[in-house]
This record gives sequence, C-alpha cells and structure tokens, in this order.
Amino acid sequence: MLISRFEQHYQMVDYLTAYTGALIGIAAGLPTVRQQVADEHYYTDLPGGVLESVGRLFKRSVKMYVYPTRDPVSGRIQTLDDAVTPAPWHHLRNLLREIGRIEPIRAFDESLLSIRTPEVLAQIKSGDTSWETKVPPAVAAMIKAKGLFQHGSAPKR
Repeated sequence: MLISRFEQHYQMVDYLTAYTGALIGIAAGLPTVRQQVADEHYYTDLPGGVLESVGRLFKRSVKMYVYPTRDPVSGRIQTLDDAVTPAPWHHLRNLLREIGRIEPIRAFDESLLSIRTPEVLAQIKSGDTSWETKVPPAVAAMIKAKGLFQHGSAPKR
C-alpha cells in the first residue's frame, strides 16, 4: 500500500522506478483514469501534454488496474470497457487496453463506487471525520498518525 502526494501518476512512477525495476501495478478509479488519459488541462506544464504524460507513465513496466465508478446522475455503473471517453482520446484508451497496460477490475464492491477522492480529501482537510468510513482502516490510521493531507490542521466537526 502506498499513500502518495503526487498529483500525477507519472510523477509517482518516476519516483518508484528509482527504487525498483519490477512491475508496478497502480489501482485507480475510472474518474482518475479519465483525467490521466483525456484531460489536457492537467498537463499544461508538459510540452507534450496528455501524450507526454501517458508516455512517461507507461514507459516502464507499469500496469494500471481500473476500478469502476457509479455515475452520480444516472446511477449506472461505468467500467473501463463501457465508459465514454471523448474523441480522440478513446483511441489512446483502446491502445493502452489492447497492449495490456490498463485493465478493468472486474470483482468489486458496489457499495464503494460512489466514493469520490476529491470529496474524501476535502473531508480530511476540513476535519470532518466521516472520511474515515470511506477508506480502509489501515489507510485511515496512517493518515491520522502521520498527519497526511493536512489532517488535523483544521478544527474537527
């Protein structure tokens, strides 16, 4: 288990590959993968934008396992295979899928699909303790013990 402050997955991969040549597996939710593969505004600091980010992320032995999500509007479960990816980025997603760099997680707990990372981070920062039910107990303990993500810096509710 790794808890990271890296905002982009390619930054985390750069860090990890300095310590291992072994396969690196990353589990990520579908909303995060959409950002990594189709949202240009996250990569204004990279001359090659999304393409450079994806190249840096998958240049080594990296495989991303993608957890499905529940669409907040329709309530429908979306998986890597059936989620709509905007053109032209669906071609990149399909390529990564075909060469085995991304793979859907098929066995999942439906009760966890409505949890959103930005909401959990906001709860941690605000002192709202309800975030603790949305992460595994070991993760909650580590965040609290180490004061990660500004935990403990705001008054508790």
